[in-house]
Amino acid sequence: MSKEVKNTLIMTVIALCFGLLLGVVHEITSDAIRVQNEKALNEAYRSVLSEAETFEDTGAEAVANTELDANIDSVLAAHDAGGENVGYVINVTSHGGYGGDITFSIGVNAEGSIEGISITSIDETPGLGMNAKTDPTWLPQFYGQDSSTEFVLGDNVQAISSATFTSKCVTRGVNAGMAYYNENLAGGEE
Repeated sequence: MSKEVKNTLIMTVIALCFGLLLGVVHEITSDAIRVQNEKALNEAYRSVLSEAETFEDTGAEAVANTELDANIDSVLAAHDAGGENVGYVINVTSHGGYGGDITFSIGVNAEGSIEGISITSIDETPGLGMNAKTDPTWLPQFYGQDSSTEFVLGDNVQAISSATFTSKCVTRGVNAGMAYYNENLAGGEE
């Protein structure tokens, strides 16, 4: 057996061993990662609808709102400890942020007003667009508004300084989420 063939076989065996090891590690950690991701999402859901104890997927199909350039990804019915509906969590992906899509959850309480918003995925410029997630005063300007409110930058929503793309993206997404609520959830039909 030539030296090249022998080296190739050795490298192949090493690669197979590492591949097998990576597969085993993936199997061992995938459940833990899934559990951690679910825990993080549930914490985000509770942060937007504080009365809720449990969240149940309504089975609503994803809906694209082309007018507002946003998607409604999923909708969860929120229940208190006694099983009563206390509102909905609407998961939105809004397109057109400076760094791409922005994904967030909107908590709409039983009275139809926004209780909270939690950004779950954002890749905007640090110190500018990332302020949508980190500035403790920006998202709360949406809170307490009822489902009939249309949010307009410069009118009832102040833009993040030097982050117009981000501000527009989140505002469009909130409007899309509330439009979905009005069309499909107001009155508890779903």
